Amino acid sequence: MKTFVQPAAKILIGALVFVSSLAVGQGGDPDKKSFAVAMYPAADASKVWMSVEKNNTDRRLQVEMLDDKRQIVYSGVVSKKTKAFHQRFDLSQIKDGYYTFRISDGVESTERSFRLSTPGVQEALPQRMITMK
Repeated sequence: MKTFVQPAAKILIGALVFVSSLAVGQGGDPDKKSFAVAMYPAADASKVWMSVEKNNTDRRLQVEMLDDKRQIVYSGVVSKKTKAFHQRFDLSQIKDGYYTFRISDGVESTERSFRLSTPGVQEALPQRMITMK
């Protein structure tokens, strides 16, 4: 009996709960938001892209990824002078669980949460064919 593992592209594609979302900082007038965030899966299902566009370039951004215990898994800073930030995150080496990306400029902040899970091995039974002569 042989077992087959689904291709990596199918394994984690369903694991990322968020797909192509746009979020801006909390509260206030939309024209006065200091940044906008978009997240979407990469071609490789174990990676995800984050894009941040800053409207207010006089503040630096803190980008963090937290696990379900609110421990920091990743931390990075986007400088004041940077107008746009694009980063691909490789999630293949982290454990299954709930994670949150937190983006903050000290005044406004937004969070994007997701669940990462890896499906188990699926068993495929051999197919039988009958051929008539």
